[in-house]
Amino acid sequence: MSFNNLNVLPLIGVCLDLGPVPCIVMPFMSRGNLLSYLKKERLNLTVADTCEEDVILNVRKQLLSICLQVANGMSYLASQRFIHCDLAARNCIQLKDSSSTIKLPVKWMVIESIHDGLYSEKSDVWSYGVFCWEVFSLGRLPYPGLDPVGVVELLDAGGRLQNPNNEACSQEIYSIMMSCWSESPDDRPVFSDLVSSINTLNEPLADYKCSSSTSWESFLLLSLPKLPTEYWGS
Repeated sequence: MSFNNLNVLPLIGVCLDLGPVPCIVMPFMSRGNLLSYLKKERLNLTVADTCEEDVILNVRKQLLSICLQVANGMSYLASQRFIHCDLAARNCIQLKDSSSTIKLPVKWMVIESIHDGLYSEKSDVWSYGVFCWEVFSLGRLPYPGLDPVGVVELLDAGGRLQNPNNEACSQEIYSIMMSCWSESPDDRPVFSDLVSSINTLNEPLADYKCSSSTSWESFLLLSLPKLPTEYWGS
């Protein structure tokens, strides 16, 4: 299995002989992961109600750039019939792979995955919506104040993550997130549609220059998760 996409980390190799979970070999990425970066940059990427419009639009452009690059990477993986199963900000440029077992990421999982163990491109789309929420909340933990059991109860009752409630996250952006969280998989967009939708939102922001010292274009790559053997194709 190999991947050739600017927004997906190249996969050097996979070893299936060391236990129930494959060992994945990937390039070392010295900048760490996106979640850590977002948390570190909260003060620089200020999203306050008192921000001037130019600042708000600049921040929005940067955050949409993140979401677009990951949507492009996920669209490519979907075209290769690969299901990620653990899309989250922590898995965008993974600094190193821990050898310990990763617990089920319930706060990023869709109802059919939690209850029935079903995974598909549409379950990755749900996780992508949560990822976008992470981005526009600048790395905050989804469903604050809820443990995994509380999250499942909320989802079963039809509840969803609320708008990050800052000026950078417009209603149009939040609507994209909500479309990813439709109860029926058939009602969720595919990644190619998400790429198109985000590009449409990006077009009016083309003239705004990002003030961040880091180039988002060179920073964001999608890392593959550690998956049980049965998730790997031949």
